[in-house]
Amino acid sequence: MVSWRITKYDPAYRDGQGEYQKNEWTSCYDIGKPYGGKEFTVNDYMAVENAYIDAVLLFAKGSGITTLTIRCLEKHNRNIDLGKNPLAYTEEMVELFENLREGDVLEIKDIERLCRLVLREQLWCKLESGNKMFVHFGYDYYMYIGSLSKPEGIVRLVEKLGLFIEEFESPYL
Repeated sequence: MVSWRITKYDPAYRDGQGEYQKNEWTSCYDIGKPYGGKEFTVNDYMAVENAYIDAVLLFAKGSGITTLTIRCLEKHNRNIDLGKNPLAYTEEMVELFENLREGDVLEIKDIERLCRLVLREQLWCKLESGNKMFVHFGYDYYMYIGSLSKPEGIVRLVEKLGLFIEEFESPYL
């Protein structure tokens, strides 16, 4: 299986040990704080969150995946904590959060909602499709995707989303 680290972090800012050296936001809870001399806004956050979700969907489509299974589910709270950040949550997202269980098989339409919940730190899990594909989310807005093959052109499409993609083994295997 080939795997990649997909992030918003430019590898040019990594030191010799691979540690990222630039001060950037790492969470939706950073909305409203200053970064690079300007306030980090909901719109700034949503642009990146959407790019991450688009990357997952590109890999799924390129790998012929229509469902992913929830593994290692961890809910951080009993309910979605709507008071901690200014992001909107749809009724479908809240319902998915409330009904989500270990081993659930999700259709692609629900994967987008689930990824938003993970990226917003409401829960954590791994997504898998047997040995064909996986999606792992890491601390500080890191994402790892593995695929049985290199889907044609996906790397370039992910880069066009403004993300950085590097061949890298997931630390969550």
